[in-house]
Amino acid sequence: MNKIVILGILMSVMACNQNNKTENTKNEQKEIIRGLLKKMYYEDVYMESPLDNTLIFTKEVVALNKQCDSVTDADAERIAKSDFPTDKPYMREGSLISSLYEGVTHFYINDIKTVKEKTIVTVTLSNKHYPSQKQWKEKIIFINQNGLKIDNIYFDNDLLDTTKPNLKKSLMIFIKQTNECAISS
Repeated sequence: MNKIVILGILMSVMACNQNNKTENTKNEQKEIIRGLLKKMYYEDVYMESPLDNTLIFTKEVVALNKQCDSVTDADAERIAKSDFPTDKPYMREGSLISSLYEGVTHFYINDIKTVKEKTIVTVTLSNKHYPSQKQWKEKIIFINQNGLKIDNIYFDNDLLDTTKPNLKKSLMIFIKQTNECAISS
């Protein structure tokens, strides 16, 4: 009888340890995500585009951003050689990582879910400089690419609706539209 009790106690301790490990892993993941989001939103407001940062974004997002930068550079060069050298080149303006043009000053992680190879994070965002703008939510998709990296952001309304605006789609549309404009001019 004593052996059964001892075995039961050992199994309970092992189960508690397993739960603690799972909880620790979730907490570590949340802290990693929080750190990446802080870096992304801080760079967007105070520094250059965070979309260049391979520590935050996947290779695909960084490559799309570089294509967008190349389009802007080529258009600026074209304009400089034109009859109207003071015209404004094609460029992306405002926050590129948020549905609010002015960007984000505060975020709160609502939910973290892992679905297959993706980690889906729902965040509530706000901008303290625009108090009339209500808080809004966005979904941020992380994948493991030598560590967690942001692979896409679904902006505000209709979260995760692939027909609605999202980061990758916005970058691709910019590249396509500006290339079409360059061909027609």
